[in-house]
Amino acid sequence: MRGAPVTPVVLLACALAGCGYHFAGDQLSLPADVRSVSVGAIDNRSREYGLEKTLAFALEREIHMRGQLRMEEDPGAGDAVLSGAIHDVLVRPVAFNKSDQAVQYEIALTLDLTLTRHSTGQVLWRVHRLRETDEYATSGAVVVTSSSQFQQGTLDAPNLDNPQFSTSTAPPMVSLQLAETERRLAITRLVNQAAHDLYNQMVENF
Repeated sequence: MRGAPVTPVVLLACALAGCGYHFAGDQLSLPADVRSVSVGAIDNRSREYGLEKTLAFALEREIHMRGQLRMEEDPGAGDAVLSGAIHDVLVRPVAFNKSDQAVQYEIALTLDLTLTRHSTGQVLWRVHRLRETDEYATSGAVVVTSSSQFQQGTLDAPNLDNPQFSTSTAPPMVSLQLAETERRLAITRLVNQAAHDLYNQMVENF
């Protein structure tokens, strides 16, 4: 069929047939004998207590969900072991209200991770100073459009005029509780996103 137009279906079939395109994390570029992984020691140098356990759990869950590698719960088992360090969790204000009070913050997580062959200690893959960022609000009247949670809730634009969402009428303790809750949720999102990105880079040896 000479001269037939190339349709999106044809392009998709070409991609699936191996035209050099693939989804992130689908291509397994690790050595052929590495088919199981365990999560070892993660050094937490931040001030967030227990963050190393949260990251380890997120990595284990990501490996298990992807199904390309067998997840070994015993740190001494597996063909390879993941270990690393959490350097810091930094928070800085990025938006202020009319009273010059911070109402929106950026939070950044920085970490290293290394995959080593269990039998020899050979480094198979590593990432240095991976930085994940997110943003969160300390006021119900602030919608953080750059946040990974934007448009996942049920807050509509007209709701923003409702006095119940105004921090000027909220007791200080309520505002503090909201800020701390949102900060912890942002950290959870950061850790989960880091585990996702780290897995993609690891299996593609990037």
